[in-house]
Amino acid sequence: MNDTAEYAALSARIAALETLLRVTSELTAELDHEALLTKILRAAMQVTDSNAGSLLLYDAAVKALVFRVVVGGGGDALKGTAVPVTQGIAGQVFSEQRAVQVDDAETDARYFRAPAGSVGLQIRQLLAVPLTVKRRALGVLEVMNKRTGESYSADEVELLTAFAAQSAIALENARLYGNVLQERDRILAVEAAVRHELARDLHDGPAQMLAAVVMQTRIVRDVAQQDPARVLMEIAPLEATAVKALYQTRNIMFDLRPLILKEQGLRPALEQYVLRLRMVEPFQIFLDVETLRARWPSKHEAAIFAIVQEAVGNAKKHAKPQNVWIQARQDETRLEIQVRDDGRGFDVAQVQAAYSTRGSLGLLNMRERAEMVNGVLEITSAPQQGARVQLSVPLPS
Repeated sequence: MNDTAEYAALSARIAALETLLRVTSELTAELDHEALLTKILRAAMQVTDSNAGSLLLYDAAVKALVFRVVVGGGGDALKGTAVPVTQGIAGQVFSEQRAVQVDDAETDARYFRAPAGSVGLQIRQLLAVPLTVKRRALGVLEVMNKRTGESYSADEVELLTAFAAQSAIALENARLYGNVLQERDRILAVEAAVRHELARDLHDGPAQMLAAVVMQTRIVRDVAQQDPARVLMEIAPLEATAVKALYQTRNIMFDLRPLILKEQGLRPALEQYVLRLRMVEPFQIFLDVETLRARWPSKHEAAIFAIVQEAVGNAKKHAKPQNVWIQARQDETRLEIQVRDDGRGFDVAQVQAAYSTRGSLGLLNMRERAEMVNGVLEITSAPQQGARVQLSVPLPS
């Protein structure tokens, strides 16, 4: 190679690297996952001076690569088409996590043929590179048909491989950002549900009792004017109603923030919780926590106590039980807690399947809290056969 040709090759490489740097900076600023896919493919085609390309992502649900963006070739008809990871050039690139370059794809036995009815494009040169992040394969990036009609060079293979690595990081960042947005929306929905439930509890509990107190106070006032001797007799039910309202208010405060849980631990908190329930609930509640003695990390205690609250609350709201049993067993390795009732019961699979259309996510909340402490949660129930919530938590190291 003479000096002029070498200089031209170096200039072209520098220009390609400058383009790569610019488009990579643009990709890192894009957090919309779908828009990012298109930008990655367009930039790859620009960097390699290609006429066509496609981007495939791995879908764990179907265990295959799926065409997400296509320019040229099969066009829109290819979008959504699944390619087994054991087939085609893309499958080889994904499985082996290495680039593959061919000069005539149409004659290559590995080449994936577009489905019937799609707008075909004769594919000659093809370069496919893996999209990987932290040694985890996300998909495959393909460019096709160089505008010059030449084969893809070793420099272009290296360049596109580097670009794909940066693109995979951008894709992962966009995915994580999307997860954060979903989690934010879920938290906001949970907060709204908590506020709604709190408003309902206040309305059905203390608010009703206070309205009764106001009414009984007016009765006492009228009685005091007409028959003072009856005042003491009328005060007794007034006091009982006020005491009940106080109990209900304190129970709501306890449910929202059980200070005893932080100060004294899980067993005293459960004992206080059951004592308060016995004062206001119509059903019998039994507690067995004799073996529960050691303190746990505050995160564990909070999650376990919340699961018990959720289980009892579900029984109270939906099951109409006559009896509820809370039992805790702790040994050197783990804690087992069971909440059982003799209420109406329910179809567990049906309730879980209806989460997308229901406003209540009680069972899901319990499972998420169990996962927070590496616990295993089992929920068993059937119509008219009560329900049992079983939590098993390993002792923290």
